[in-house]
Amino acid sequence: MSHTHEEWSESNLNHYQSAHSSRTKSERIRNEADTLMANCASKTQRSQQEANNRLGSRIEDCNSWRADLQTELDNNIRENGLLKETKSELEHAIAETERPLRINNECIKNREARISIDLVKDEVENSLEREVENIKTYQQRMQKMLAKVNQQIETNHSMQDKLHADLEHKDMALEIDRDCHEMHNDAIDIKHHDGVEEEDVSGSVPQSWAKFSKNNVEESQAGRSATRQLRYDVNNLINNAASDMSVHWNKTNRAFTDRISESQDAHRNLKSNLILTKNEIAEMERHIERIKSNIAAKDPPLRVAQTRLKKRMRRPEVENCNDNAHAQLLAEVNDLNQCLKHLEDKLQEADRALRDLLKNKERLENNIRVKSNTLLIDKQKCMSMRRTFPYNVTVTRFF
Repeated sequence: MSHTHEEWSESNLNHYQSAHSSRTKSERIRNEADTLMANCASKTQRSQQEANNRLGSRIEDCNSWRADLQTELDNNIRENGLLKETKSELEHAIAETERPLRINNECIKNREARISIDLVKDEVENSLEREVENIKTYQQRMQKMLAKVNQQIETNHSMQDKLHADLEHKDMALEIDRDCHEMHNDAIDIKHHDGVEEEDVSGSVPQSWAKFSKNNVEESQAGRSATRQLRYDVNNLINNAASDMSVHWNKTNRAFTDRISESQDAHRNLKSNLILTKNEIAEMERHIERIKSNIAAKDPPLRVAQTRLKKRMRRPEVENCNDNAHAQLLAEVNDLNQCLKHLEDKLQEADRALRDLLKNKERLENNIRVKSNTLLIDKQKCMSMRRTFPYNVTVTRFF
């Protein structure tokens, strides 16, 4: 089939136009591709740089929180160490209270050996009771404080575990982020991880991430504040216990001193009265002998007077006259009998007085033994243990 010249010309023109259109499209595509590649390269570089910047920023934030956590952990460990020292001092203080308590109990037991009238509920006994009550009160307060200290130590250990765990997680995250931050396009350990961008990362957001560590730090700070207050309270309790127990100890000692002085005065007075009583007994014994001698001396005159009367009763009839001589003999016998009766009465009175003196002597001697026993107990057995206050404590440090 032959074609016309016009067809031939039109065919050539179509080919020209088609080739031109194809070239124009290709050039456009090339230009667009160049622009796209340039844009993608720029965007990729910017995106990677931004990722690097954000990783760097994240590392800085993580380092900052890590430093805060480490500082707080060190402070918590230090504060807890001081609290443990305080605990040891408190335990020592509690153990030391047994020393004055033991002496107090020994004094009470010793004073139970007092006898007779000296087995009295005196001011010493009252003071000993107040003293032991005071010691036991402080023992109870210290035991309660020790329980608080143990609880706070456990709380601090728990807080340290939280800080340790947070630090470990920060270290793991820092190691990963530093590795990511140092990663580059020519690294040999990079590879495709299809779908990794779709994996869930919901452990936290920056706000909750920072709040978690902040809460740990603030909780530890609150624990350290409570620990310092507790150490201060323990310090005050130990010092107040030492001061208050010493005051009670000294009051009891003054009561002992007063009671010993009172017993010594009574002992001296009893011994003085015993000497006077013994002297009086000797005088009375001599006096009784004199009375007896005097009574014996009245017997011959009485026998003479009575014999005279008997003989004169034998006078005959009218000569048996109630004359002056007879009257005088009757009066003499009557006087002698009255004298003898008075002397016998006085002798009995003297005997009764002597027996009373002897009874008093025995009572005085017994009471002296009672007072000597009391002085032995109070002065030698009790006060020999109470010369110094047996409570040696280390003052709790507080800083």
